[in-house]
Amino acid sequence: MPASRYDIYAEQGSTFKLHFHYKYSGGTGIDLSSYTGQLQVRRSVKDEKAILFLSTSGVTGGGITGEFIPGINGIAGVGGISFNTSIDGTALTGGILFKIDSNTMKNTPSGKHFYDFELVNNAGDVTRLTEGSFDISREITRIP
Repeated sequence: MPASRYDIYAEQGSTFKLHFHYKYSGGTGIDLSSYTGQLQVRRSVKDEKAILFLSTSGVTGGGITGEFIPGINGIAGVGGISFNTSIDGTALTGGILFKIDSNTMKNTPSGKHFYDFELVNNAGDVTRLTEGSFDISREITRIP
């Protein structure tokens, strides 16, 4: 099955939270306790450098340079991907929460970027669940 398309809108300098509920066709949430996941944001689909990398281990951004090569450099932030949770952090089977702290978002370049999100089960099977644009609006209020 091809990945679904979902365009994301975020604000530079603001804490970012996005919640999905991954369900079977009958409406029951899918238990994600044995899964890991990763989401990468890049300026273009061909760009070697990322501007954001979220995983079940945390979040990485490019710091003041804005871009980095995943796995080689980047600045650790606060957040990442949490499974089987709701937007407020309570238990919800099938819940997927993406969270990025405001400082990491402050250093993320504004503009139209691109992302995809992959789920990996305990057998190592990868499913690209969703993809689309990741638009970041420019922060106006900036503290020197």
